[in-house]
Amino acid sequence: MISVKTDFACVYLLNGVFSENATSFSYSLEEVLYITVLPLSAHLLPYTVKLLQGKVLENTNLCDSFIVDNNNFIKLKPRYSYMYSASNVDATSIESSVAEKLFNAVKQKDFETAKKCLSKNLLQTIDNQALEDFFVGYKSIIKDEFSNAMRQKHAQHYYLINDQNIGEAYSFDIKNDFIENIILM
Repeated sequence: MISVKTDFACVYLLNGVFSENATSFSYSLEEVLYITVLPLSAHLLPYTVKLLQGKVLENTNLCDSFIVDNNNFIKLKPRYSYMYSASNVDATSIESSVAEKLFNAVKQKDFETAKKCLSKNLLQTIDNQALEDFFVGYKSIIKDEFSNAMRQKHAQHYYLINDQNIGEAYSFDIKNDFIENIILM
């Protein structure tokens, strides 16, 4: 089973067939799948991603793909018109959640920024090495918009994606914009 999500209104072409909703469809992972995204907003550009066996082969920076329990989840990102600037602007960091900020800071070995995401209680129990060890083997973090799992009031749910594109579900307990605990679900 394959599920496709975006944060913007669009229509999909799944191997040339129009689909308004691609939240759940069957497709053999052994065959190539082309997903063309046709945004319904004038400021976004259309593009196509190529997938084989659950891995993105083309336009890898516009798509995250991972597998959980033999289900393939695909998160498509918006593609904006190109804008050239003298400075390097990272648009993805502007809207990051505290869990995404923590993950990105640890991956960049910026432990000062990473510790700013943690509560005082959690800071007392872990050090830089523990933070780094926790995220070893994971290449990305993706918000869980796919499952209908029970949600706790002060928790955010994410998939940590390993090098084999396998997603593991985690719950980040958040209080006052600080992470209190991280729980494997």
